[in-house]
Amino acid sequence: MILAGDIGGTTARLALFERLDRGRIGPPRGQEEVLAHEFPTFEDLLASFRKRHPEPVEIASFGVAGPPIDGRVWGTNLAWDIDTRPVSRLLGAQTHLLNDLAATGYGIPALTATDLETLQEGRRDPRGNAGLIAAGTGLGEALLARVGEDLIPVASEGGHADFAPRTDDEVELFVLLRERFGRVSWERVLSGPGLALIAEWLHARDGAAGPSAAAWAMHVEEAGPGGLPAFVSHAGLGGACPWCVRALEQFVSVYGAEAGNVALRGVTRGGLYVAGGIAPRILPALHWPGFLAAFGNKEPHRKLLAEIPVRVIRNEHVGMLGAARYATLVAARDGTPL
Repeated sequence: MILAGDIGGTTARLALFERLDRGRIGPPRGQEEVLAHEFPTFEDLLASFRKRHPEPVEIASFGVAGPPIDGRVWGTNLAWDIDTRPVSRLLGAQTHLLNDLAATGYGIPALTATDLETLQEGRRDPRGNAGLIAAGTGLGEALLARVGEDLIPVASEGGHADFAPRTDDEVELFVLLRERFGRVSWERVLSGPGLALIAEWLHARDGAAGPSAAAWAMHVEEAGPGGLPAFVSHAGLGGACPWCVRALEQFVSVYGAEAGNVALRGVTRGGLYVAGGIAPRILPALHWPGFLAAFGNKEPHRKLLAEIPVRVIRNEHVGMLGAARYATLVAARDGTPL
């Protein structure tokens, strides 16, 4: 049995999977989703899960929001550090950590057509690389390198690369964020907290007077910082707040621009996948013109980008599925018997 999980900055998802063959797993058992900050340590989270699901585990695999180095992760958005050694002792099983976007990449072969929403049909090259971008609590990116029939995830911390503003508005936003934080990364803009910051900026700049300012102040007080991204998304999609609409438009445009950058870096003719917790929740906005306009506005490679399929991953368990599939690949490599 495999214990697999997708451990994000906000939510942790865990489940047990039967190992069927190399790259093949059974359906999830005992699937749970919890708030990471409710547990003092990762081991406490696992111990709680194991009390309810004590089946023997032969191998464990977790996608985590950060770079795994020598069996440890110090994630910028994780609730705690993770070390495979105490985890392996707790579980009595070999434990593996991989970057959450790498786990998402391994999960793509387990998806069905209903798990994907097409933004751009393109012309998929079955021999081409693919790419991943995922905004949530933070921003993840990965390339999927074509090796024979497989796409092998290449983990990245590209979400922490320097943000590159393209328009006068984005330059103004950049200056504001630089003054506040010192350095501006893509994650600072393309994340849940980033969406809230964009809305805050637009309200302060364009809606500082009148009822809008009072309404925004009320929403900030009621929602608190953690609830603002959801409020902005909801109000922006519903048109209830013109500044939230503009914030969502700005966010989607920046999202498309960096998705196009990922596509260029990997020449991802096999497709560009948009994952993470935010995309399924703002799916209508991703169909607005701004995302694909920014994605393709990359002269001299506009034609190349117009031919790259762009799809949103709607299945929020893809990282957990990928972590489980990765465990089967490791077991096959190490010769662990079925």
